[in-house]
Amino acid sequence: MKSSIVGIIILLFLVSCTEKPKATVHVGENLVLPISCMKLNTIGVEKPFVKILRSLYTFDESCPYNLTISYKKDIVCNSSYNSLAKSTGKFPKSFLKFELRNGFDMTYSYYIDLFDNVESVDIEAGFNRLKHDILETR
Repeated sequence: MKSSIVGIIILLFLVSCTEKPKATVHVGENLVLPISCMKLNTIGVEKPFVKILRSLYTFDESCPYNLTISYKKDIVCNSSYNSLAKSTGKFPKSFLKFELRNGFDMTYSYYIDLFDNVESVDIEAGFNRLKHDILETR
């Protein structure tokens, strides 16, 4: 009896540790959907990620909508404030952010904390969410 209870507790602990990260998405209230084009800002983006993005969409350099991708890998926080999150394995190792602006006006943002470093699949998943949210008609 005790061994089955311990087994259930261990199973619940393992299941709770496999939580998938959830993205935070903001669509500007003045954005008219679907948009017709985007320009890609590649400053600070690794070449393999740029190649993936260019394979997923044909960017237009004359478009007023500017897409910026930012991310950080190997995040380390030495703050004692986050000690509980770090000890339970829930502290993010990286983040990924897509921001679409028309001039200074942010029209769309996608942000996700990741428990591993940003990889190609994360770039694809984020961009596919962006395409679904603002490029495809609903």
